Amino acid sequence: MKLVRRLVAAAATVALGAPLLAGPPAGAATALPSVDTNAAAAQCALSFGLPTRSDAERAARLMAGRAVVGGYGWFPLAKNVSWRPYSTLDSSGKGHMHSLDYLLPLLREGARTGNGAMVNRFYGVLQDWVKDNGPGASSRRYAWGPPIYEGYRALVLTCAAAGPKGRQAWLRKALAQHGAMLADSRRYEGVNNASLHQSMGLYAIGVTTGREDWKRTAVNRMSTLGTRLIFADGSDNEGAPAYGVANYRWFGEARTRLERGGTPLPSSLDRVAKVPEFVTMATRPDGRLEALGDTSPNTLQSAVWDGTAAEFARTQGASGPRPASTFAAYSGGYVFGRSGWGESRAFADETFYSVRAGRKSGIPHAHDDVTSVTLYSQGSPLLLDPGQWRYQYGSMRDHILSHASHNVVVVDGAARVHQGAPQVRASSAGGVDLVTVTDRGYRGVTITRTLAYDRAEDALVVWDRLSSTQPVRASQQWLLGRDRAVRLTSDVAHTTGPGANVSLLFTSGGAPMDVVKGSTSPRRGWNSMAYGELGAAPSLRASQTGTELSWLTVIAPRKAGAGAGTVSATASVSGAGASVALTTPSGSAQVTLGPDGARRSAVVPFTPALLAADGIVRKGRTAAFRATGLPPKTPVTLEALPVDGSAGWSTVAQVKSTAAGTGQFTVPASYSAQYRALTEFGASGSQTVIAAVPPAPPAVRVSSEGPGLVRVSWDAPTDTGGAPITGYAVSFAGQSRRVAADARSVVFSETVPGRRGAAVRASNEVATSPVGRAALDVPAYPSVSAPRSVVEGTRATVTVRGLVPGGAGTVTVTPLAGGRPTTYAVRGGRLGAATVKVVVPSDVSFVASVGEVLSVPVRIRVTAKPTPKPSPKPTPRPASRR
Repeated sequence: MKLVRRLVAAAATVALGAPLLAGPPAGAATALPSVDTNAAAAQCALSFGLPTRSDAERAARLMAGRAVVGGYGWFPLAKNVSWRPYSTLDSSGKGHMHSLDYLLPLLREGARTGNGAMVNRFYGVLQDWVKDNGPGASSRRYAWGPPIYEGYRALVLTCAAAGPKGRQAWLRKALAQHGAMLADSRRYEGVNNASLHQSMGLYAIGVTTGREDWKRTAVNRMSTLGTRLIFADGSDNEGAPAYGVANYRWFGEARTRLERGGTPLPSSLDRVAKVPEFVTMATRPDGRLEALGDTSPNTLQSAVWDGTAAEFARTQGASGPRPASTFAAYSGGYVFGRSGWGESRAFADETFYSVRAGRKSGIPHAHDDVTSVTLYSQGSPLLLDPGQWRYQYGSMRDHILSHASHNVVVVDGAARVHQGAPQVRASSAGGVDLVTVTDRGYRGVTITRTLAYDRAEDALVVWDRLSSTQPVRASQQWLLGRDRAVRLTSDVAHTTGPGANVSLLFTSGGAPMDVVKGSTSPRRGWNSMAYGELGAAPSLRASQTGTELSWLTVIAPRKAGAGAGTVSATASVSGAGASVALTTPSGSAQVTLGPDGARRSAVVPFTPALLAADGIVRKGRTAAFRATGLPPKTPVTLEALPVDGSAGWSTVAQVKSTAAGTGQFTVPASYSAQYRALTEFGASGSQTVIAAVPPAPPAVRVSSEGPGLVRVSWDAPTDTGGAPITGYAVSFAGQSRRVAADARSVVFSETVPGRRGAAVRASNEVATSPVGRAALDVPAYPSVSAPRSVVEGTRATVTVRGLVPGGAGTVTVTPLAGGRPTTYAVRGGRLGAATVKVVVPSDVSFVASVGEVLSVPVRIRVTAKPTPKPSPKPTPRPASRR
C-alpha cells in the first residue's frame, strides 16, 4: 500500500491547471463523475495493480517502445500508438493489448522514482487509447468485444484515477463510459471468469465514482458467478484446473474489493473455501497441476496456498495437513486417484491418475476430453494430456481442443456433436478405484470406458466398449512421453528411456497398433508443456473395425531399471463384465470389472477364447486367429476338426502366448473346419472357418424384349463354392451391370443389332465363378432422326439408327403434298447407324426400313427463303455554304 499512498499523495500535489468543477448528480447524461481518489487507490492495490520486482525493467522497456502483453506476445508502442492487431501477438494477445494492464509499471515506477516522463507516458497512452477506440471504432472487435478486456481496462482506469492526473476530464469521461458499458445487461455474458473480471471492473469504477447502482449490479453478478464457476465441492466449471486455481485467486480478490468498498459479502462466495481441497487432488506428486483442458503443468504459488489444504500437495508433503483420501470424484467432471501421499515411498514417486467426465460445449476453457486418462508415476508423466498450448486460433488450436488429441477412443471420420454432462460412476473400495464414464459425443456411437486402479499392484485397467449404428474404424489412443521410444511386440507396447517407463498390454481387442509422432496431416502426436510451447510426442493407437468393439488394456508403470519382462496380464471379457489377472513388480492379483470392482490375490486361470479373423477364406490361403485369456508367456495349441467328419481333432499350430495373454495363429485353410485353442487350463469354444472355392458358372439365357431391349437371365449356380453368393457381374454387347445376390435377370437397352453375347459371373465372399455364356441375334429396329424444319432448297441431314452393322437398309422420302417417293439405300456403320443428306424442296416424310421392319415416320417442314431487304438509299449531303 505504500506505493498506492504515494500515488494518492502525488495526485494531491500535482497542479491540474484549473479548479475541479462540481458536476451534476451521478447518472446525469451530461455530467462528468467525481473521483474518490482514496477509494480508487484501495481498488487499485490488488492483482496487477500491485508493484512487482520487475516494474523498473518493464517500465524501461515500455519507454523504449516495446509493450509485452503477458505471455501472449508483444507489439511496438510507438509515439502515436497504432491499435491494430499485430502478427507478433497471438489471438488472445490481440485482445489483451486493449486491456492496458501492461502499462501500469509506467505509473508505479514513475511515481516511485519521481520520473514525470514515465507518468506522462502512462497517461498519454491511456488517453490515446480512449481517443482512438470508442465503441464504434474499427477496433471494437477486440476493444469492446470479450468482457475480460473491458474488465482489466476498467481496473487500469481506476489506478489512473488514483494517480497524479486522476481527475482529468477525459479520464472521468472514460470512467463514466466504461461503467455504463460494463453495466449494460445486453453486454453481460455471465459465462466464465471473463464475466468476473467484468464485474470487478464495474465494481471498482462504481466505488471510484460513487455509483451505488453499478456496485449493486456488480455484486449481484459476482454472487451468481460464484455458484456458476465453482461447484459446492470446490471443483471448477471451466474444464481446466488452472482456471480453478485462478478463480480461487480472483474470487479472493473480489472478496477483498467488496470488503474495501464496504459491501457485505454474498454467501455464494463461501464455496471458494473448498477450492484448495480440489486443487490438492488435481496436483501431481511432482507438485505440478495436471494439464487438463486449458491448463499447463505449472507448480502452485506458495503465497496463495500455504495455510490451506493444498499446502501439502504444493510442498510435496513437506508441510501442511496430509489429505485423508487418495481418491475423489468432483462435480466439475474430474476423477483423481493416487497410490498414496508419501507414506510408503517417496512423495514424488507416488502414482497419480486422472479421468475426465466433463463436457466441452458451452465451457470456454474445456477441451473435448470426456473419458480421457492421464498417468504419472515414479517421478515422470507417463500418459500425457495434449495440454493448453496457446490461444492462437487455427488448425493446431482446433487439434489441441479436439477429442482426437486426447487419451480416448477415436472414431475415424465421425462427427462430434454437443452433449450434456456425461454419465459417470465412481467408487473406491477394497484397494480398487472404479470409474465408468459414457461418451455420446460421436453421432450414432456410444463409448463406455471403465477404469480400475489396482492400488496394490500399482496398475490401471482400462476397458472400452463401443456400440455404433454403422460399421466404424476406431482406435484406443495413448499419448506417451516426448522423449520415450516405443517398442511394439504383437499386442504389447513398452516405452523405454531414462527414468520411469510404462507398459501397455492390450489383452483383448485393439490390433493392429501403430505409433505416430508430430504428424501434421492429419495432426496427431502433439503435447504442450507450457503456454506457447509445443512438441511432438508419440501417439500409440490400437485399431479395430465394426459395430460392437471392445478394448481391455492393462497399463503398468515401471520404475527406473525395471525391465519390460516384469509385467504381464491376461483377461476374460464378456458383454456383462471383464476380469483381468495381472502381474507387476508389486505383485499379482485378479481384478474384476463390472457394476462393482473387486480385487483378489488368488488368480483363477481363465478358459481361453478364440476369434477367427474371417469365417470364410479361399481354400489354400491362410486363416488367421487370435486367442485371449491365455496364461502369459506359455505354449498354446490350435486344433482343427474337419466339418465333413473325415477326421477328429488334430494339432495344426502352436505358439507362445504374449505378455498380454494372447496368441496369434495363421494356418493354411486346406479344408473347412472347426478350430479351438488349448492351454493346460482348458479349451476355448470352437470357431468354424469355411475353406471356399469359386462358385460354378451360372446357366445363362438371352431374349429380345422389344426394339433395342434385351433381357439376360440366369439360374443360381448349382455349387456356391461353400460360401453364400454375394452378387453377380452381368455383361451384354459392351454394357455391364453388378447386381445383388437375389437378382436373376437384367434388361439392357439401346443394344446394337446383330449377333451379341452375354456373360454372367457369380461371386461368393472369396472368389468369382467361371463365365456362364449365351448369345442372341438382336433384330434390327430402324429409327429416323432429322431436323424439324429446313429452309427451302437446302440439304437436311437424316440419321438412321438400329441397323445391323454392315447390313443394308433404305430411307424413303415422300412429299406430303403428293408426288413420287424417293428411296435411298443405306448401310449400317459399326454402331448400326447411317446418315443421308437430302435436298428438301417441300414438306416431306422420312421412313427407314430393314426388310419388312419400318421405322416411325419423321416429318420435315420447309420454310420459305427470307426475302432480302433493299439496301437503304444514301442520304444526300447538303451543299456547303461559303
